Amino acid sequence: MPKNEVNIKGTKAVIYQNDYGVWQFRIWLADEDKYFRQSLRTKNKEDAIEKGEELFWTIKLDKKNGKKIYSISIAKAVQKYIEYRKNDVGIDGDGGIVIGRWKTIITHLNHFLNYVKKDAKVKELGTNTLISYQKEGVETSYYQFRKQQKAADATIRNEMASINACMTYLYEHDEKLSDIPTFKLPKIKLRTYTIDGEEIRRQTFTPIEWKSFYTAMRTYAAKAHNKDTDTYYEKQLVRHFLLFMANSGMRSGELRQLRFKNVSVEKHVGIKQETYLLARVYVERETTKVRIPRTFHANAGKYIERWKKICEECGRDIRADDLVFSRDGVSEYTNRILHTHFNRIMEMTSIAAERRDALVPYSLRHMYITNMSLAGASFDKIAEHCGTSVHQIERTYKHISEDEQRSFATMRYVNINGNIVPTSDLYGD
Repeated sequence: MPKNEVNIKGTKAVIYQNDYGVWQFRIWLADEDKYFRQSLRTKNKEDAIEKGEELFWTIKLDKKNGKKIYSISIAKAVQKYIEYRKNDVGIDGDGGIVIGRWKTIITHLNHFLNYVKKDAKVKELGTNTLISYQKEGVETSYYQFRKQQKAADATIRNEMASINACMTYLYEHDEKLSDIPTFKLPKIKLRTYTIDGEEIRRQTFTPIEWKSFYTAMRTYAAKAHNKDTDTYYEKQLVRHFLLFMANSGMRSGELRQLRFKNVSVEKHVGIKQETYLLARVYVERETTKVRIPRTFHANAGKYIERWKKICEECGRDIRADDLVFSRDGVSEYTNRILHTHFNRIMEMTSIAAERRDALVPYSLRHMYITNMSLAGASFDKIAEHCGTSVHQIERTYKHISEDEQRSFATMRYVNINGNIVPTSDLYGD
């Protein structure tokens, strides 16, 4: 039992001695619904009164500034930030984000929650948490933790930016949920790209690789190999998602949020009387990364038509507001499951093992942009079609410039079975 209790300045704060004669401080925090206790580390009463009064005024000042004495868990704090950012979804101007960006923030912060201890409190985390942290008895850093999970450097940088944005919010919160505004970041060596964009070239399907992939995809999703209707439906969903991405250059996030009301099919007849189907696509502002709506045409109408027939065949009713590439038209198809199917298809291809790790679904967008440029499309037209800037296209696809230079140098020639054959003799000798 507490002994020799002494009130501090006539308040509810008291000091008292424990069984060992050491003075303790105690105060009831009404807004936090709990007592705050702290040892004053002295057996001298006068010293204890002086320290108790000093601690009382410190707590009072902190409370006036909205600071919490007890810290909430980092899990609860992150949830507060996620709810706060949800209010920014769909807002125009600075600070507004699309739903896809909000979901990305959630993913980033979930990785952070997996990094720190499950019961960690916000105020237990120091500025060096991302640089050095004891996890299961082993010292690590956020960079090392995520590299072990095979995360790319660019991904880790983006995650740490989201983490620090969360910490800044907690620090500036009315209740001062964090004592630090940001974490110090581990150094990540910037990767450099050669002038011909070799890195992007490495991540792009070659024509032979793409043929091997779509051939494997056809077998993977064939009804003959998928007797179960649900399995057949899901594999065809993935197949048509990837085919449409390869022939439209759309981002994965845009495709996952595409609705039937925003895509129509136009029938056209070529100069040789061949029929082809163009897809007219409207990308809503809320679903695109750059928050700028756009309308474009893609030579991918046949995939939409075929996918509709498969949906009907499998008993799915199609409504205008339904998501195109979805199991039920309501829920977005997850990126994780898409990658799982993508990797399974990749294992069925003849693509060299050392190349497979470099190729991901986003490689289809790289392939589309590369092919459009080589077909003669200008960078500004490609940027408009793909919903990005000319500067971004020029910076990312430097290797195309060299291919265009080769194309220009051989404009008087055609490629026949791998042989360069002149179409006219202009040398004059």
